[in-house]
Formats: sequence, structure tokens, C-alpha cells
Amino acid sequence: MKGLIGNVVAFCLTFLVGCSLTAPSSSLDPTSGTPNQAELEPLEWWQQTVVYQVYPRSFQDSDGDGTGDIQGIISRVNYFVELGVEAIWISPIYQSPMADFGYDISNFTNIDPLFGTLDDFKQLSELLRENGIKLIMDFVPNHSSDLHPWFNASVHREGKYADYYVWKDPKGFDAEGKPIPPNNWTSVFAGSMWEWNEVREQFYLHQFVKEQPDLNYENRQVWNEILAATKFWLDMGVDGFRVDAVPHIFEDQRFLDEPFNPWGNPDAQEDEYGSYDHIYTNNLPQVLDFLAEMRMLLDVYTASDGIIRCMMVESAVPSESLMDYYGTEQRPIAHFPFNFNLLGMTPESGAEDLKNLVDVWFQLMPERNWADVLIGNHDNRRASTKWGVEAIDAANMVNMLFKGTSVTYQGEELGMEDRWISWEDTVDPAGCNVGPDRYEQFSRDPARTPFHWDNSTNAGFSTANKTWLPLHQNYPEKNVMTENAAEESHLKVYKELVKIRQRNVWKYGTQSTLVLNDGAVFAMLRAAPISVDQGSVLLLANIGDESQVVDVSSVAGVPPTATVLIRSVGFQDGDTTIGSQIGTNAVPLGPRNSIVLGFPST
Repeated sequence: MKGLIGNVVAFCLTFLVGCSLTAPSSSLDPTSGTPNQAELEPLEWWQQTVVYQVYPRSFQDSDGDGTGDIQGIISRVNYFVELGVEAIWISPIYQSPMADFGYDISNFTNIDPLFGTLDDFKQLSELLRENGIKLIMDFVPNHSSDLHPWFNASVHREGKYADYYVWKDPKGFDAEGKPIPPNNWTSVFAGSMWEWNEVREQFYLHQFVKEQPDLNYENRQVWNEILAATKFWLDMGVDGFRVDAVPHIFEDQRFLDEPFNPWGNPDAQEDEYGSYDHIYTNNLPQVLDFLAEMRMLLDVYTASDGIIRCMMVESAVPSESLMDYYGTEQRPIAHFPFNFNLLGMTPESGAEDLKNLVDVWFQLMPERNWADVLIGNHDNRRASTKWGVEAIDAANMVNMLFKGTSVTYQGEELGMEDRWISWEDTVDPAGCNVGPDRYEQFSRDPARTPFHWDNSTNAGFSTANKTWLPLHQNYPEKNVMTENAAEESHLKVYKELVKIRQRNVWKYGTQSTLVLNDGAVFAMLRAAPISVDQGSVLLLANIGDESQVVDVSSVAGVPPTATVLIRSVGFQDGDTTIGSQIGTNAVPLGPRNSIVLGFPST
């Protein structure tokens, strides 16, 4: 097996050099209004799609155990078709003891029985393909479960597995004879990164919970194992990967203490991750070397049939550092790293804050690359909570009209909100590890509650007496069935936004942002080149709590009148009905209202 894996990697390298493959690119310039020939070329699927994130535990339960599963996703494929999304990203469904709900993997090439079987996965893959929907898998290379056979073999120092994980001797022993951790490194989920193992009589490293030992990427054989697992899923027909937690893959081999973080939360406690500046355990240069090799493997499959296998990476580092994850034309890495800037929105944010969060990506992005955007995910508070419940339509408008690949976390299209979770119901290790007094600061459970399908028991999610997390209390009013039937709803706004993304203005148009009305109103203009004209669009969002009347008639490219394409739910002015004409010198916006106007390009 070792020889086979090595041959696969060697083949990838040789093949790629021979073919001179480079990353697919776009010459779209967000600051330029003049199209060149490259702008008129069709976009690749990963550029023009909406990526819809499915959190399987909470999407649809098919067998009544209170937890979602693959057959549940299969039963709802028509929903993806109705939304108009063309790719789904599935959070981990690998075999796992679920210490971190699937991000602790005990078998990288199998499905956990909680979610189904490999045959179920094949059925889902085939059904998605029949409906023209791409399948992106979450992939977790940094660590495994402590129940993985590799770890058990490493504990017992068996053969090649002896150094598959990061092991260190204690710094010493305290007065009671207890081993002292090698250094002060602190876990993402609080407490020491080091766990003592009585059998091996050494500490092992875990950047997350102790049940997630970090793999040792100083060992080349570990690279080969993970690349072989990647190849397994490519052979199963997946269209790409969202690669999780990549900054944590390597550690500085000097194992020095990390300094306290002078810019951190002043209220953070000594055992919290945010108390330290992780210069020895986060975003080391070697991370890019491994990811570049993973990308090579994906590009081999692309070269074989011309269908791009997309690589998206999750890296919670500053935007300036994120740009390195694009790689270069000679050594491509990710098709794009996830743009988390809009996760910085809060109900107190103003239009200037939003403008800065939107613009910064384009100010930093290297030439010939492609942007992306999201407003929420399974690790963060829901967009309705961050933007304010009344502003969820504005959030979706920015997300969907942004010039790049748009990512939607399940439920954002409905305006689903965070649900308060009691200590007794809390299951997320990020909350459980800090105890009942602090769990609300860290738990991700509020954004992971089950999806709302209808107003029946458990919102149509499950027939179980108790679901793995309690549902939000507002599910009888905020669900797919009710919003589909309503005259206006967040879901209907979302569907119309998906349709706008089919226009040439979205594919080839420029993007510019403005702040109006003394910082109360955010504007985003998507102007289409005349050569591909299907009309330009203008988003206006009142970020404040006071009504506004906005004059945009003097903005370059905006005519005296425009057509109302979409408006937020609960819009207060009756003269702005969908399809009506409105003067651009006096656009009314109630508190937290937003509107999308259309007009010919000039």
C-alpha cells in the first residue's frame, strides 16, 4: 500500500509538470467598467454557483432517531432544485465517535452509520448529478479521532505509525509526580493542547479537543495517507472539497512557549485560545506546501475529463494572509479561501462598516483570482443574529449580488435565527469545555438547530420524541412551507436573488460600493458592460433604525428612473411594489429595509 500511494503522488507530480496545468482564472476587474475578451468567456461552475452548506445532523432525519442523515438529504434534493443552487457542501459524514460532531474522524474513507452507508452516499451523489448539482465534501486533514486505528498503533509505537502523531516528553514533573506539559500551547477549545497518555508515557498534541490528536505532517507518510483518502472520494465522484482548519496543520518544531496576545480580549482567561499569539502553531508556511500538493491531485482529475474539481479552504487568519492561499499561477493552491469578512457584521454595524467589509477582499486579492463570500456557517452566530432579524434580506442581497462565489448556510434563506440553548442541552465541546458559567460565549449550538420544513411536530425535521438539539420556538411561522405560501417572504426574496445571478450583469459586471445619507445607507452597484447588457442592478440597504429617503440619481450610471426588482419583507412604502418604476432621486427606505433596482446600462 505504501508503494502504491507513493506512486500515486509521484504520478500526480509528473503528470502535472508534463501538462503545465494552471489554476482556472478570471480577469474580471472589480474596479474596471471596460470588458476585455476574457470577461466574455463563460465562467466555470465553481465561479457562478451558489454553494449551499448542508449541516447533515440538522437538515433532515429519515429514520426517526432525532439526527439528520444522508437519506434525509436525498429526500430533499428537490429543495435544492427549487432554490436554484447548483452545488452543495456537506459537513463531515465520515465515520466518527462524534466528540466534535464528525470533525473527529476515525475512518477517512467510510460513512458513519449515524448518517448511513457508502451506498447511501453513492445514491446521493448520483441523484445530485442527475439534477445538475455539484457535491462538495468537507475534508479535515489536520487531525483524526483518538479512536482511529492509526492513533492506537501510534500509542503502542507500532512500526511506521509510531510518529503519525505529535508526541513529546514532559517538561518535568510537579511536586505530586504529575507530568508537566511541554509548553504553554492552548487548545482552540480551551485548556492545554497537550494530553498525557499513560500507555506511551508521553504527551500528544491536540489543537482542538483531546479526542482529536493532531497528525504529524513532519512525517511524509502522513501526507500520502491523507492524499490517498482524498483520492478515494474523488474516485467516488465528488466535485471538490472544503478543506477544514488548514492553518493548524503544522507546528514549529522548536516547541517554544507562545507569547500572550496583547491585542486579545482583555476579559479572556489564561486557558483560552484567544489569550495567546499563536506564532508557533498557526498558519506556518509549510501549510501552503501541503495544500499545493493536494491541489495537484485534484488537477490530475480535472485534466483527465475537463471537469474542474474545486478546492475551497477554511482558514481563520487575517485577510492579508488569506491571499497566500490562492497560490500563484505557477503553483495554484485553493480556487478560493473562504471570505469571512462579513461574519464581522453586528446589529450595531453601520453602512461604512459594511462597505469596508465588502471592499477589503478586492483591495487585497491578487490579480487573476476569484472572490467568494458568506454571511454565516455552522461555527458562527446566524446572519439574522449578526445583522439583526429585520435585516436578513439585506444580508442575503449582499451575499448573493457580491461579485464572486456565494455560500449560503442552510436556513439563511428562511431567516432562521439563533436559538438559546440551556447548559443542560448544550452538546458542543467548545461550550462544554469551559463550563456552565461561560458556555454561552463559546457554544456553536445556537446556530446548529434543526432545519424548519413545515409547522408540524419538530418542523418536519424528525419524528423523534427528542431531536439532537431543540428546535427554535418560531418554527411554526418561519419554515419552508409557510414562506412558500406567503405573499412575501425571505425565501421568495432569496429565490429572486438566485435568478438575478443568472444575468450577465452578475457574471461580467463591475462592483462598486457607496455610503449614503450620513452613514445610514449602504449601496452596491453592479454595472454591466453594454456589450453584454442585460441591465445593471443597484442594491440599497438601510442599515439604521430610522427611515431614509435616498437620492442616487447623481451616481454615475444611474438613470432618473429604475425598476423595482426585489424588496425586503415588510417594506414600508407601497409605491415600491415589484415591477414598478421609481424615481432614483427619492428612494424610500424604512428602518432596516433594502431594495434592488434594475435599469439599462449606460
